[in-house]
Amino acid sequence: MRNILISAILLGSVAIAAPAAAQYRGNGNGYNAVNIQRELSQLRSQIHRGEDRDRLSNREERRLLNEVSRIDNLYDRYRRYGLDRREARDLEQRIQIVRQQLRNERRNGGNDRRGW
Repeated sequence: MRNILISAILLGSVAIAAPAAAQYRGNGNGYNAVNIQRELSQLRSQIHRGEDRDRLSNREERRLLNEVSRIDNLYDRYRRYGLDRREARDLEQRIQIVRQQLRNERRNGGNDRRGW
């Protein structure tokens, strides 16, 4: 009886660990699920700092934060079934695009050029 119980526990732990093992571990650039989440968090912080220092307007901050939220939602959807290389690459590219937009907006100095 005891051997059956131990076998069932071991089998259950393997069944639970299998989906975790299938999670994406990286693509050579050092990205994995944890790194992508950290990148999104850092990007949000940089956007908030840019607005706090008047290098971004409120409008620019909202637009960039909305884009980061869209990436985060997509990340959650991808992660639900295990993040593969193509999905990680897609997220990386989207994060880099927002980073470039943030750099461009910082150069602008918080001035929306539309209507000024």
